[in-house]
Amino acid sequence: MQDTFWIKSKERLVLRTQTSPVQVRYMEEKLKKGIKPPYRIIVPGKVFRNEATDATHEAEFYQVEGLYVDKNVSMAQLKGTVLLFFRKFFHDDKINVRFRPSFFPFTEPSVEVDMEWKGKRLEIGGAGLVHPHVFEAVGLLAKKYRGFAFGCGIDRLLMLRHGIPDIRMFYNGDLRVVSQF
Repeated sequence: MQDTFWIKSKERLVLRTQTSPVQVRYMEEKLKKGIKPPYRIIVPGKVFRNEATDATHEAEFYQVEGLYVDKNVSMAQLKGTVLLFFRKFFHDDKINVRFRPSFFPFTEPSVEVDMEWKGKRLEIGGAGLVHPHVFEAVGLLAKKYRGFAFGCGIDRLLMLRHGIPDIRMFYNGDLRVVSQF
């Protein structure tokens, strides 16, 4: 789905385009230890995408991924969690979120998350209910468990919160930018 970077070597190695594979590794590890859901994790990490660089896009950036798995998980819980996070992160109880249908390989249904803040509607990330095939791949019964996942760019959140106009400012090596926080 995303164009990415490959490392030349004898093996085919790819730089990760998203943090979502951590969900599967986490659930597999817990199940090997006999620990069943509920699972609640937040996963930050660096990702790489072969994108045109501009004020809001960079080829490398930080992403945060969230996962919640239990017996009765719903889109309503996902929306409430995302809404609460944005309201707390931006210190603004007037923020609203909107879900638009989309496609992501690890979720079904999948949604784009828009945030309404200070009179603007901003596309802020992706989310959805964990795809039943993900549960089957790790050995959980999809009929018994459900979950939601969401992800967004940490850099973009910081840009909005602190009024930083260009994502490239995080990566240009100018200590005046990062030392003010």
